[in-house]
Amino acid sequence: MLGKTGVAWALQMSRTSSFLCPYPREVIGLLEPAILRRLQKEKRGQGFGKDYKPFLTVRDVPSKGRIHRRPALTNNRVVHLLSDLELAVFLLFDWQSAVMDIREQFPLNPEATINIARRLGVKHPAYKGVLQVMTTDLLVDFQIKNQHSSQAISVKYAQDLEDERTIEKLEIERRYWEGEGIEWYIFTEHEVPVISVKNIRWLAPHMHSYDLEERERNQAFESIVQVLDANPEERLPVPLKELDAKLGLKPGSNLQYFRHLAAQNAFQWDIHNQLHTSLKAKDITISGYWLAKDIEYVHA
Repeated sequence: MLGKTGVAWALQMSRTSSFLCPYPREVIGLLEPAILRRLQKEKRGQGFGKDYKPFLTVRDVPSKGRIHRRPALTNNRVVHLLSDLELAVFLLFDWQSAVMDIREQFPLNPEATINIARRLGVKHPAYKGVLQVMTTDLLVDFQIKNQHSSQAISVKYAQDLEDERTIEKLEIERRYWEGEGIEWYIFTEHEVPVISVKNIRWLAPHMHSYDLEERERNQAFESIVQVLDANPEERLPVPLKELDAKLGLKPGSNLQYFRHLAAQNAFQWDIHNQLHTSLKAKDITISGYWLAKDIEYVHA
Protein backbone atom coordinates (compact mmCIF):
# COMPACT_ATOMS: atom_id res chain seq x y z
CA MET A 1 0.00 0.00 0.00
CA LEU A 2 1.28 3.46 -0.89
CA GLY A 3 1.96 5.98 1.88
CA LYS A 4 1.19 9.69 1.56
CA THR A 5 4.37 10.38 -0.38
CA GLY A 6 3.69 7.37 -2.59
CA VAL A 7 0.14 8.53 -3.34
CA ALA A 8 1.37 12.01 -4.26
CA TRP A 9 3.99 10.50 -6.54
CA ALA A 10 1.44 8.17 -8.15
CA LEU A 11 -0.84 11.13 -8.90
CA GLN A 12 2.08 12.99 -10.41
CA MET A 13 2.98 9.98 -12.56
CA SER A 14 -0.65 9.65 -13.63
CA ARG A 15 -0.72 13.26 -14.80
CA THR A 16 2.62 12.88 -16.54
CA SER A 17 2.00 9.60 -18.34
CA SER A 18 -1.78 9.53 -18.85
CA PHE A 19 -3.10 10.50 -22.26
CA LEU A 20 -6.77 9.61 -22.08
CA CYS A 21 -7.67 13.26 -22.48
CA PRO A 22 -9.31 14.13 -25.84
CA TYR A 23 -6.95 13.60 -28.75
CA PRO A 24 -6.40 16.11 -31.53
CA ARG A 25 -8.58 15.22 -34.54
CA GLU A 26 -5.53 14.18 -36.49
CA VAL A 27 -4.57 11.54 -33.92
CA ILE A 28 -8.15 10.26 -33.58
CA GLY A 29 -8.33 9.86 -37.35
CA LEU A 30 -5.22 7.73 -37.40
CA LEU A 31 -6.13 5.45 -34.51
CA GLU A 32 -8.41 2.52 -35.17
CA PRO A 33 -11.63 2.50 -33.11
CA ALA A 34 -10.45 -0.78 -31.55
CA ILE A 35 -7.25 0.88 -30.34
CA LEU A 36 -9.18 3.84 -28.95
CA ARG A 37 -11.47 1.45 -27.06
CA ARG A 38 -8.43 -0.32 -25.66
CA LEU A 39 -7.01 2.99 -24.42
CA GLN A 40 -10.22 4.60 -23.19
CA LYS A 41 -12.94 2.08 -22.36
CA GLU A 42 -10.67 -0.78 -21.30
CA LYS A 43 -8.19 1.67 -19.73
CA ARG A 44 -5.22 -0.30 -21.00
CA GLY A 45 -1.93 1.11 -19.75
CA GLN A 46 -3.65 2.77 -16.81
CA GLY A 47 -3.53 2.14 -13.08
CA PHE A 48 -0.87 1.02 -10.63
CA GLY A 49 0.06 -2.19 -8.86
CA LYS A 50 -2.57 -4.90 -9.01
CA ASP A 51 -4.98 -2.60 -10.86
CA TYR A 52 -2.68 -1.98 -13.85
CA LYS A 53 -3.77 -3.33 -17.23
CA PRO A 54 -1.08 -3.73 -19.92
CA PHE A 55 -1.84 -2.17 -23.29
CA LEU A 56 -0.84 -5.42 -25.01
CA THR A 57 -1.44 -8.91 -23.69
CA VAL A 58 -0.07 -12.24 -24.87
CA ARG A 59 -3.25 -12.65 -26.96
CA ASP A 60 -2.82 -9.38 -28.84
CA VAL A 61 0.50 -9.73 -30.64
CA PRO A 62 2.82 -12.38 -32.06
CA SER A 63 5.91 -12.91 -29.92
CA LYS A 64 9.51 -13.90 -30.46
CA GLY A 65 9.72 -17.33 -28.85
CA ARG A 66 7.63 -18.30 -25.85
CA ILE A 67 5.12 -16.03 -24.18
CA HIS A 68 4.63 -15.92 -20.43
CA ARG A 69 1.79 -15.15 -18.05
CA ARG A 70 2.98 -15.25 -14.47
CA PRO A 71 2.21 -13.71 -11.08
CA ALA A 72 4.54 -10.89 -10.07
CA LEU A 73 6.19 -10.95 -6.67
CA THR A 74 5.99 -7.14 -6.59
CA ASN A 75 2.20 -6.88 -6.67
CA ASN A 76 0.78 -10.41 -7.13
CA ARG A 77 -0.70 -9.43 -10.50
CA VAL A 78 -0.50 -11.68 -13.55
CA VAL A 79 1.91 -10.03 -15.98
CA HIS A 80 2.10 -10.49 -19.77
CA LEU A 81 5.60 -11.01 -21.18
CA LEU A 82 6.19 -11.56 -24.86
CA SER A 83 9.52 -13.43 -24.93
CA ASP A 84 11.94 -15.38 -22.77
CA LEU A 85 14.18 -12.31 -22.71
CA GLU A 86 11.36 -10.13 -21.37
CA LEU A 87 10.78 -12.73 -18.67
CA ALA A 88 14.47 -12.72 -17.70
CA VAL A 89 14.64 -8.93 -17.44
CA PHE A 90 11.32 -8.81 -15.59
CA LEU A 91 12.56 -11.30 -13.00
CA LEU A 92 15.65 -9.19 -12.28
CA PHE A 93 13.50 -6.21 -11.31
CA ASP A 94 10.70 -8.18 -9.67
CA TRP A 95 13.22 -9.64 -7.21
CA GLN A 96 14.51 -6.23 -6.02
CA SER A 97 13.06 -4.94 -2.75
CA ALA A 98 13.38 -1.30 -3.90
CA VAL A 99 10.95 -1.93 -6.78
CA MET A 100 7.40 -0.91 -5.88
CA ASP A 101 5.71 -1.50 -9.24
CA ILE A 102 6.40 -2.89 -12.72
CA ARG A 103 4.08 -2.03 -15.60
CA GLU A 104 4.64 -4.09 -18.72
CA GLN A 105 3.64 -3.20 -22.30
CA PHE A 106 3.17 0.44 -21.28
CA PRO A 107 1.61 2.64 -24.03
CA LEU A 108 3.20 5.91 -25.13
CA ASN A 109 1.16 9.01 -25.91
CA PRO A 110 0.64 8.79 -29.69
CA GLU A 111 0.41 12.58 -30.05
CA ALA A 112 3.92 12.86 -28.59
CA THR A 113 5.41 9.98 -30.60
CA ILE A 114 3.94 11.33 -33.86
CA ASN A 115 5.57 14.70 -33.23
CA ILE A 116 8.91 13.07 -32.39
CA ALA A 117 8.82 10.97 -35.56
CA ARG A 118 8.17 14.09 -37.63
CA ARG A 119 11.08 15.94 -36.03
CA LEU A 120 13.34 12.97 -36.72
CA GLY A 121 12.10 12.63 -40.28
CA VAL A 122 11.20 8.95 -39.84
CA LYS A 123 7.97 7.00 -40.26
CA HIS A 124 5.84 6.47 -37.17
CA PRO A 125 4.95 2.78 -36.58
CA ALA A 126 1.80 1.95 -38.52
CA TYR A 127 0.08 -1.12 -39.95
CA LYS A 128 -1.63 -0.86 -43.32
CA GLY A 129 -1.65 2.91 -42.97
CA VAL A 130 -3.19 2.85 -39.48
CA LEU A 131 -1.20 4.37 -36.64
CA GLN A 132 -0.03 1.93 -33.99
CA VAL A 133 0.40 2.96 -30.38
CA MET A 134 4.03 2.48 -29.36
CA THR A 135 4.77 0.70 -26.11
CA THR A 136 7.67 0.34 -23.71
CA ASP A 137 8.31 -3.19 -22.50
CA LEU A 138 8.69 -2.36 -18.79
CA LEU A 139 8.12 0.78 -16.74
CA VAL A 140 9.73 0.16 -13.34
CA ASP A 141 8.96 2.30 -10.29
CA PHE A 142 11.42 2.44 -7.40
CA GLN A 143 11.25 3.68 -3.83
CA ILE A 144 14.62 4.23 -2.15
CA LYS A 145 14.72 6.08 1.20
CA ASN A 146 11.31 7.64 0.51
CA GLN A 147 12.54 8.89 -2.87
CA HIS A 148 10.53 7.78 -5.89
CA SER A 149 11.93 7.29 -9.37
CA SER A 150 11.14 5.39 -12.53
CA GLN A 151 13.05 3.69 -15.33
CA ALA A 152 11.70 2.76 -18.76
CA ILE A 153 13.17 -0.48 -20.10
CA SER A 154 13.19 -1.59 -23.73
CA VAL A 155 14.00 -5.29 -24.13
CA LYS A 156 15.57 -6.27 -27.44
CA TYR A 157 17.65 -9.17 -28.72
CA ALA A 158 21.09 -7.96 -29.78
CA GLN A 159 20.64 -9.01 -33.41
CA ASP A 160 17.57 -6.76 -33.66
CA LEU A 161 19.76 -3.73 -32.97
CA GLU A 162 21.41 -4.28 -36.35
CA ASP A 163 18.14 -3.38 -38.09
CA GLU A 164 17.88 0.29 -39.13
CA ARG A 165 14.10 0.43 -38.68
CA THR A 166 14.37 -0.96 -35.15
CA ILE A 167 16.91 1.76 -34.31
CA GLU A 168 14.53 4.43 -35.63
CA LYS A 169 11.69 3.21 -33.42
CA LEU A 170 13.99 2.98 -30.41
CA GLU A 171 15.09 6.58 -30.96
CA ILE A 172 11.43 7.69 -30.90
CA GLU A 173 11.00 5.79 -27.65
CA ARG A 174 14.19 7.21 -26.14
CA ARG A 175 13.19 10.79 -26.94
CA TYR A 176 9.70 10.20 -25.60
CA TRP A 177 11.00 9.21 -22.19
CA GLU A 178 13.59 11.98 -22.27
CA GLY A 179 10.68 14.39 -22.62
CA GLU A 180 8.98 12.75 -19.64
CA GLY A 181 12.11 13.16 -17.52
CA ILE A 182 12.42 9.38 -17.05
CA GLU A 183 15.60 7.37 -17.58
CA TRP A 184 15.41 4.90 -20.47
CA TYR A 185 17.56 1.81 -20.99
CA ILE A 186 17.95 -1.01 -23.51
CA PHE A 187 18.41 -4.53 -22.18
CA THR A 188 19.69 -7.28 -24.48
CA GLU A 189 20.55 -10.87 -23.65
CA HIS A 190 24.13 -9.66 -23.06
CA GLU A 191 23.02 -7.46 -20.14
CA VAL A 192 21.19 -10.27 -18.36
CA PRO A 193 23.29 -12.11 -15.74
CA VAL A 194 22.50 -15.75 -16.46
CA ILE A 195 23.23 -17.06 -12.96
CA SER A 196 20.97 -14.47 -11.33
CA VAL A 197 18.07 -15.33 -13.60
CA LYS A 198 18.45 -19.08 -13.09
CA ASN A 199 18.45 -18.60 -9.32
CA ILE A 200 15.46 -16.29 -9.39
CA ARG A 201 13.53 -18.68 -11.62
CA TRP A 202 14.30 -21.46 -9.14
CA LEU A 203 12.92 -19.42 -6.24
CA ALA A 204 10.25 -17.09 -7.59
CA PRO A 205 7.52 -19.70 -8.25
CA HIS A 206 7.72 -20.73 -4.59
CA MET A 207 6.97 -17.29 -3.17
CA HIS A 208 3.34 -18.31 -2.63
CA SER A 209 3.64 -22.10 -2.79
CA TYR A 210 2.66 -22.24 0.89
CA ASP A 211 0.64 -19.94 3.15
CA LEU A 212 2.12 -20.81 6.53
CA GLU A 213 0.74 -19.78 9.87
CA GLU A 214 3.26 -18.52 12.43
CA ARG A 215 3.75 -21.82 14.30
CA GLU A 216 4.23 -23.89 11.15
CA ARG A 217 6.44 -21.21 9.62
CA ASN A 218 8.74 -21.03 12.64
CA GLN A 219 8.91 -24.81 12.91
CA ALA A 220 9.99 -25.24 9.28
CA PHE A 221 12.50 -22.40 9.53
CA GLU A 222 14.11 -23.59 12.77
CA SER A 223 14.33 -27.20 11.61
CA ILE A 224 16.13 -26.17 8.42
CA VAL A 225 18.48 -23.82 10.30
CA GLN A 226 19.50 -26.61 12.65
CA VAL A 227 20.19 -29.14 9.92
CA LEU A 228 22.18 -26.61 7.86
CA ASP A 229 24.30 -25.66 10.89
CA ALA A 230 25.02 -29.32 11.59
CA ASN A 231 26.11 -30.11 8.00
CA PRO A 232 28.08 -27.10 6.67
CA GLU A 233 30.04 -29.01 3.99
CA GLU A 234 27.10 -30.93 2.55
CA ARG A 235 25.39 -29.99 -0.70
CA LEU A 236 22.06 -28.36 0.14
CA PRO A 237 19.72 -31.24 -0.85
CA VAL A 238 21.57 -33.78 1.35
CA PRO A 239 20.76 -32.45 4.85
CA LEU A 240 17.26 -31.49 3.72
CA LYS A 241 16.65 -35.05 2.52
CA GLU A 242 17.87 -36.36 5.90
CA LEU A 243 15.45 -33.97 7.60
CA ASP A 244 12.60 -35.39 5.52
CA ALA A 245 13.45 -38.90 6.70
CA LYS A 246 13.77 -37.79 10.33
CA LEU A 247 10.35 -36.10 10.28
CA GLY A 248 8.69 -38.84 8.23
CA LEU A 249 7.96 -36.47 5.33
CA LYS A 250 7.81 -37.18 1.63
CA PRO A 251 11.28 -36.84 0.01
CA GLY A 252 11.77 -33.30 -1.26
CA SER A 253 9.39 -31.71 1.25
CA ASN A 254 12.03 -29.67 3.07
CA LEU A 255 13.69 -28.62 -0.17
CA GLN A 256 10.31 -27.15 -1.15
CA TYR A 257 10.05 -25.47 2.25
CA PHE A 258 13.57 -24.07 1.78
CA ARG A 259 12.70 -22.64 -1.63
CA HIS A 260 9.53 -21.04 -0.23
CA LEU A 261 11.32 -19.54 2.78
CA ALA A 262 14.24 -18.38 0.65
CA ALA A 263 11.77 -16.66 -1.66
CA GLN A 264 10.50 -14.94 1.49
CA ASN A 265 14.12 -13.90 2.31
CA ALA A 266 14.57 -16.21 5.30
CA PHE A 267 17.63 -17.74 3.60
CA GLN A 268 20.03 -15.91 1.28
CA TRP A 269 23.16 -16.44 -0.72
CA ASP A 270 25.06 -14.64 -3.46
CA ILE A 271 22.45 -15.26 -6.17
CA HIS A 272 24.43 -13.24 -8.71
CA ASN A 273 27.54 -15.41 -8.59
CA GLN A 274 26.59 -18.85 -7.26
CA LEU A 275 24.07 -21.15 -8.89
CA HIS A 276 21.63 -22.95 -6.59
CA THR A 277 22.75 -26.35 -7.90
CA SER A 278 26.21 -25.86 -6.36
CA LEU A 279 25.09 -24.60 -2.95
CA LYS A 280 26.50 -26.08 0.23
CA ALA A 281 24.92 -25.52 3.61
CA LYS A 282 27.77 -23.17 4.60
CA ASP A 283 26.97 -20.89 1.63
CA ILE A 284 23.55 -20.05 3.06
CA THR A 285 23.12 -16.92 5.18
CA ILE A 286 20.34 -16.97 7.76
CA SER A 287 18.21 -13.83 7.94
CA GLY A 288 18.76 -11.90 11.17
CA TYR A 289 15.18 -10.69 10.99
CA TRP A 290 13.88 -14.23 10.91
CA LEU A 291 16.15 -15.27 13.75
CA ALA A 292 14.80 -12.35 15.80
CA LYS A 293 11.25 -13.23 14.70
CA ASP A 294 10.90 -9.75 13.22
CA ILE A 295 9.33 -11.19 10.11
CA GLU A 296 7.43 -9.62 7.22
CA TYR A 297 5.85 -12.76 5.79
CA VAL A 298 3.98 -12.35 2.53
CA HIS A 299 0.79 -14.39 2.64
CA ALA A 300 -0.56 -15.93 -0.54
